Amino acid sequence: MENNEIQFRKKRELGDILSDSFAFLKQEYKPIFSLILVYVLPFLILYGAVQVYVQMKVFVNFNFNNPEELMAQIGPFYANIFMVSLFGIFVQSLLFGTYYSYIEIYVKKGKGNFEIAEIKPLLFSNSLLALGAGIIVYLLIIAGTVLCFVPGIYFANTFSLTIVIILFERKGLGNALARSRTLVHKQWWNTFLLNLIGILIIFAVGFVLSIPNTIAGLATTMGSIASGGEPFNYPTWYWVLLGVSSVVSMLLWIVPGTFLAMQYFNLDELTKTDVSEIES
Repeated sequence: MENNEIQFRKKRELGDILSDSFAFLKQEYKPIFSLILVYVLPFLILYGAVQVYVQMKVFVNFNFNNPEELMAQIGPFYANIFMVSLFGIFVQSLLFGTYYSYIEIYVKKGKGNFEIAEIKPLLFSNSLLALGAGIIVYLLIIAGTVLCFVPGIYFANTFSLTIVIILFERKGLGNALARSRTLVHKQWWNTFLLNLIGILIIFAVGFVLSIPNTIAGLATTMGSIASGGEPFNYPTWYWVLLGVSSVVSMLLWIVPGTFLAMQYFNLDELTKTDVSEIES
């Protein structure tokens, strides 16, 4: 049988990164999703349940016909959103820790030359490293967004390789942040396009899944306003679909995660080439 191993350590153009990323996911989806099914799916389901809970207990109680009461509810709403975001970072870190553990062994040993059991010892430590890096990057993005929206975008893109670097190089968070900044600046706009395409894929799938919910939500909201602010009464399937959409959207982060892994190795190889040229 022909060996179609994807070489990660390779210089690539933007289009090659996209095509090779999808080729890797297509070839390796069975072992990847078997790992995710066992180690991440329970937390993904819990994340979807938390998303549903917050909307059921907070958003549906908004009284749009009473401005004072509505303003009083805004504070708790954003507090809940912040807590859900932190939990989302935890689940996303667990997802990346698991997924990048697979890529790490794949890069070291090659396609078909390892067993899933070899990945298991890496899962806990990699997920903790991803969590620490994810929280720091999240705080940097929030700080940049508060200062002005543009710095938030800049920080998000510049430090987008931090989790990849801290897992593959294991030289600490400070080194990962500095390396991400150095590498991304070599191809800042290419990295930005990769991040943007990945987010748009997640958004597009989420949008399609949310169409029935959007229609039901608009109808229910208008009915509540027309009836004098009665509590929203969404059908059960609305909440089920909301939870499923949250799980699928989180799971799809492995797509931009693959883009970034490919971009990391691409930029790392470019750096090695630059060093070799200087030394020669």
